[in-house]
Amino acid sequence: MRNSIKHREGIASRRHLWRDGMAEYDLLVSGGTIIDGTGVPRFIGDIAIKGGVIAKIGRNISSALAARTIDAKGKIVAPGVIDPHTHYDAQVHWDPYCTNSSWHGNTTVVVGNCGFGFMPCRPEDRDRYMAMMESTEQVPVPALREALPWNWESFPEWMQHMREIPKGINLAAFMPLNSLMIYVMGIEAAKSRGATDAERVEMARLLNEAMDAGAIGFGFSYLNDQNSHKDVDGSPMPTDNLCIDDAIFLAHVLRERGEGVIQCLCELPPGRVANRDAVEALARASGQPVLLNIITPVDAIPEYHRSLLDWLDRMEAQGLNIYGQAFVNRSWNQLRAVDFDVWQSTSPSFLEFTIARTADRMTALAADRAFRARAVGEYDPMEWAGAGGPLETFKLVDAQGATRFAKYNNTLLGDVAAAEGVHVVDVFFQIIAESGALADFRTTMATSEDPVKSAEILRHRRVLSGTSDGGAHIKFHAGGQFATDNLMWLVRDTGIIPLEEMHYHLSYLPARVFGFANRGALLEGMAADLYVYDMEALGYDRDQYETVHDLPQGDWRRVCRAEGIEWVVVNGEPIMKDGQDTGVTPGRMISVRGVHADLQLLDELPLAAE
Repeated sequence: MRNSIKHREGIASRRHLWRDGMAEYDLLVSGGTIIDGTGVPRFIGDIAIKGGVIAKIGRNISSALAARTIDAKGKIVAPGVIDPHTHYDAQVHWDPYCTNSSWHGNTTVVVGNCGFGFMPCRPEDRDRYMAMMESTEQVPVPALREALPWNWESFPEWMQHMREIPKGINLAAFMPLNSLMIYVMGIEAAKSRGATDAERVEMARLLNEAMDAGAIGFGFSYLNDQNSHKDVDGSPMPTDNLCIDDAIFLAHVLRERGEGVIQCLCELPPGRVANRDAVEALARASGQPVLLNIITPVDAIPEYHRSLLDWLDRMEAQGLNIYGQAFVNRSWNQLRAVDFDVWQSTSPSFLEFTIARTADRMTALAADRAFRARAVGEYDPMEWAGAGGPLETFKLVDAQGATRFAKYNNTLLGDVAAAEGVHVVDVFFQIIAESGALADFRTTMATSEDPVKSAEILRHRRVLSGTSDGGAHIKFHAGGQFATDNLMWLVRDTGIIPLEEMHYHLSYLPARVFGFANRGALLEGMAADLYVYDMEALGYDRDQYETVHDLPQGDWRRVCRAEGIEWVVVNGEPIMKDGQDTGVTPGRMISVRGVHADLQLLDELPLAAE
């Protein structure tokens, strides 16, 4: 626990520095164009920070009053981005900065989404939980085994552990409903029946216990058999087929407490799954915000997202506190078949192909003419919207060992199929068979490139920005750049969304919805979470993801670095300078219980240096 001790000692030494009054301010961000996140017009000014909090905002604050100064002249100074949908539950153990997200100005992320997580967990179920996380979120089991100390069973014990480990940014956590159901019911029962009355009462007790310890609510997916996040055997996860009354029973816990948020992945484009009735029932039962995941533009069905926005309006008119969680950015998937799972819900044959898991078994299936014929017969391009678009729009990046197809590198599969005179599914599996499942492909876009449709979603008052999925799908996706992309695309390059409005959606709105009372805006008395960037230089590599070997045991992932972001500051401490971490870890676990409760829980940790 050397890093944990160093982290604690760092907190203690900073507290002593503040007490000793060596400078009036710890940090001064000087002369920048301030976008405070509330929607008010920009202005040029200085931000003085003391004890992790914004102490003063004004003009001409002397740098002599500060221990250190960031010169922000000519740059934008904005609130740190808050991402409601990530899966950094594991990655934070080996990457305290939760990259890619922090590279792109994220200072707070929410974990425990979609019902996936590692708590509560009985010791005998640890391997099963790790296998589930690999199957659903593509976090490799060997990395998990090496990185997770498993010094917890309950949610409060996990929160204690999370408060102790180094964190470069802030994290907030849902109670993951899959884990809760398995812990109380057992995995087979959780996947095959509803909870008994006694089991419901026990789950409610554990949810209350978790929220006392800092949980922000509960999250789950409810997609029946259409979810691409499947168990190791290809069967749905417990929550996808749960009795919705079990979730509604837990929603009453939030009503009784008067706090918390529910996250529900229950909508897939283009309307393949639309469990909006469940979201409405959860909102009525809880009286608290419910986040419907996901809302995204679909070029093939221009009215799809508008039907969801209209539904949000109708729910608001009925007094229900429902928000849509946007997936709006120009990210993509870059993949080998052996690493990809999102297409498994498109047809029975692609499910069979996905759960084959290994390159050898996938290659054998792809070489089977009968299997290919069945896959061709089952193919429906409209079912592929959630997998990155129809297979015709996938690009062959590198045929690897499939030398016959190497001449088609950087060619769309639809064009390859036309040139070869075969069906696109057939040519895809031929490439797989000849490359040993190692050919590299790229989807054109994970969502639409239409800025008008995208802006319609993001500008709706009942829509939250985000959904990087950071920490998950690490071998084919890197979504932490969503805020950078939105700022480049919809603010700078097209001018569709004003800068002030965009930062309201990136920071202040999610903070208010979640109840993060002192975050999301650059106002005096609020936490000093911010970033400094050059709007003209803002960018990222839009051609391909970078491959880095920085996982435990030297395993690899795909990443997307930021350009033009000079500083990222968390709780008053610079954690990033030009994309390089500074080595400090001021991040905290935060909750919906308020600033004083979070500080009390932090202060309950013993600090040997004090």
